[in-house]
Amino acid sequence: MNKEKFGNDSIILLTKVYKWRKPLISVTLIAAVISTIVSFLISPQYLGTSIIFPARTFSVSKLLIEQNPGSQEDYMEYGDEDDCEKLLQILNSADIRNMAANEYNLWEHWKINKNGVYANHYLKLKWDEMVSFKRTDYVSIKINVYDYQSDRAANIANSIVSYADSVKNKMTKVIAKEALMIIEEEYASTLTNIESLEDSLQSIREIGVMDYKSEMEAYSKAMAKAVSKGDEAAKAKLQVKLDLLKKYGMAYQDLFEKLKKYRFKYPVIKGKYDEARVNYERHLPSKFVVEKAVRNEKKAKPVRALIVIIPTISAFLLALLYLIFADKLQEIKKKIISQANDI
Repeated sequence: MNKEKFGNDSIILLTKVYKWRKPLISVTLIAAVISTIVSFLISPQYLGTSIIFPARTFSVSKLLIEQNPGSQEDYMEYGDEDDCEKLLQILNSADIRNMAANEYNLWEHWKINKNGVYANHYLKLKWDEMVSFKRTDYVSIKINVYDYQSDRAANIANSIVSYADSVKNKMTKVIAKEALMIIEEEYASTLTNIESLEDSLQSIREIGVMDYKSEMEAYSKAMAKAVSKGDEAAKAKLQVKLDLLKKYGMAYQDLFEKLKKYRFKYPVIKGKYDEARVNYERHLPSKFVVEKAVRNEKKAKPVRALIVIIPTISAFLLALLYLIFADKLQEIKKKIISQANDI
């Protein structure tokens, strides 16, 4: 029963389509012509694609300088999901967008008023339309750039890859600079203290105190022998030396212990200073480039066939729905008028 009803409805619909063939053909042809004209008015866009893997995130000094056998990280290893997310955040930053806009004068090419109040807003909207970053199933990042010139699309994609290191280094350099300044001050202070203590010790040595502990022990033994022998001349000479040690010995020992502490500290702070300087001055790349973007002369957008086919089919269906609705409305009006006449 349902199949028979469906068949009857289909026949009725096809009959009406044939009846309305002229307006339907007219609307379809008009839509096809208009969409064809529009498709040729749209400026063609070309695609530049670059693919990168994130590198592991490490401190340069910890990775390459500091000795840590047995647990040393491999800087040639690809980054994990966290590293990929961090790199994606950098790629989506305003810094990269502005660097590309200024280098390639995208303000003019994308027809954006650079001096306008909403210049950055419109740049971001256009950037989101023309540039995309997609994480792949292999934990790599695919960079797609569309532009109205094929070479510029490829160049922007490759530049974005290089911008990533610049932006990352700019962020890390702020912290690295502060760390370097702190350690540099401590390193300079350590050198100054060592130099000052050595000068003070040298002054005491010039007076005659060379090594308080060993001299005190030696002269005390010599004094004991002189006393036992009753050698007054030796006792007098030794007493002068012991008095000198008594006067300057504690100062010498205090300076010696402080100098010992700073000399022990020096290689540690020197190592940290070297690490901080390397972290500030040198950087590792944040990515491995798998595929550089190359110029592609075949346009990626617009797909004119789709621009023509979709609006044409849509126009046909809308026109058909309108005619069906109008026909049903006409039938309802006739029934109402017929019932009114019968009354």
